[in-house]
Amino acid sequence: MGHATLTVKTINNLFAPAVLGRRRKVDAAIDKMVRAAERITGDSADRHREYIEECRFALTCYANEQNVSFLGWTAIFSDVQRRITNRMRVARAIADRPQIEDEPIVAPIVVTGLPRTATTLAHNLISGPEGNRAPLLWELFNTVPGDADEAVKRRCIAEAQKVVKSLDRAIPVFPDIHKMDALLPEECVFLLPFHSFLWHVTGPLHEYRRWAAERDYTEDYRYFKQALQILQYGQERKRWVLKSPCHLWSLETLVKTFPDVKVVWTHRDPVSVMGSYCSLIEVGWSIYQRRFDPHELGETCLSMLTEAIGGAREARVRLRQENVVDVGYPHLAGDSANQVPRLFDRLDLPWGRPEAENLQYLIDLPTQRRKHEYTLSRYGLTQAGIERAFGDYPGLVNNLPAIARRRR
Repeated sequence: MGHATLTVKTINNLFAPAVLGRRRKVDAAIDKMVRAAERITGDSADRHREYIEECRFALTCYANEQNVSFLGWTAIFSDVQRRITNRMRVARAIADRPQIEDEPIVAPIVVTGLPRTATTLAHNLISGPEGNRAPLLWELFNTVPGDADEAVKRRCIAEAQKVVKSLDRAIPVFPDIHKMDALLPEECVFLLPFHSFLWHVTGPLHEYRRWAAERDYTEDYRYFKQALQILQYGQERKRWVLKSPCHLWSLETLVKTFPDVKVVWTHRDPVSVMGSYCSLIEVGWSIYQRRFDPHELGETCLSMLTEAIGGAREARVRLRQENVVDVGYPHLAGDSANQVPRLFDRLDLPWGRPEAENLQYLIDLPTQRRKHEYTLSRYGLTQAGIERAFGDYPGLVNNLPAIARRRR
């Protein structure tokens, strides 16, 4: 499949000397970001010291990679700057209007599962009913109160759209893999501060992964809830529909933050997942790394996803049964006409003509039919090796029953 354009590769090679001293630049760069965030938001960095130091550590981990590219280094800077600024923006909004934290987030629906398991399709389906609402990309980038001035919102939308257009220019094939737009629902990773799943697209980052695996995500989810409260403030209250594979790494923390959450856990044969996911991650590495070993990419992806499934399954046994609804990939991508209405019933959502028409519309989208090419061997993976790494999970997925309706 296509990855970075020739222009991207040329720029990365031409400006390679510009990143040679990157390790020495991290501290000064973070300090500059913090000053800019204080100026933009009017908030003080003093109450965000722990988070700022985590940003410093994450950026250092990327700087320590051997093959950091110029465009990757530039993109990481922009992302960290945006995240620090938004963190302060959220804190300032709540400091100015403490009543925001009284906003109830009632029975949110969270779609999660391994990447490439139709989570986006499920997210778009479930967020469709009139009483539901998904956060849009621009809201995850720049979280402002629901009653903010329209001019402020337009500026935030324009900033997010600029990022999307830059990505599409760099990787023309990306819209076929995962379409992004400032005004479309998007993944929680663009708001949650630190999840190894998102930073994983930049390179191996072994030190970062070890740190992330031991990290307590309680404060991240508290911030996440505050952001939803801000977006909801001054608006008609609707049921939030959220989505990201990253929640597999923090399933217990998610449920502790939102005790009445409904988790829609999508499942798919891991062999199909791995090839598609490695191909997707290669797109990211081709931007953020000047060169890389596809076999290391495959090993990294396999380790990441087996850890996610193992941890999530372990956490699940401690959750209430009613918190989780299992959905197989064939339920969404195959027998959707029969299975999706059952899913809506389990989630206490209406099913009628508008929902059926939305289902047909989403299934008919070109992105649902386009396939990008990949081979497991490119990433040093085999079907037997993947099945062995996932243990009994492939068997559970292949024998997943049809979605059961609620007991009346």
